Amino acid sequence: MSTAGQNGATRDMTTVQIADAERLLITTDDAAARLGIHRSTLYDLIRTRKLKTVKIGARRLVRVSALEEAIQLLEEETAA
Repeated sequence: MSTAGQNGATRDMTTVQIADAERLLITTDDAAARLGIHRSTLYDLIRTRKLKTVKIGARRLVRVSALEEAIQLLEEETAA
């Protein structure tokens, strides 16, 4: 698919649709929803370093695999 720009030039446009289940990074709101917790509780986990995040620009994102790591850490803490 190509589109014409303001100066009449054409360029190829490729749109990649990625299902939410395939994303490697998700927003903090999405992470809280997946865990079934309030957003402020999620930020408590981040602040106490129980949940690892990455920052890209102004956005704080969560690796999906970090959610599983945090759950495992919390399970270990409650078992102790």
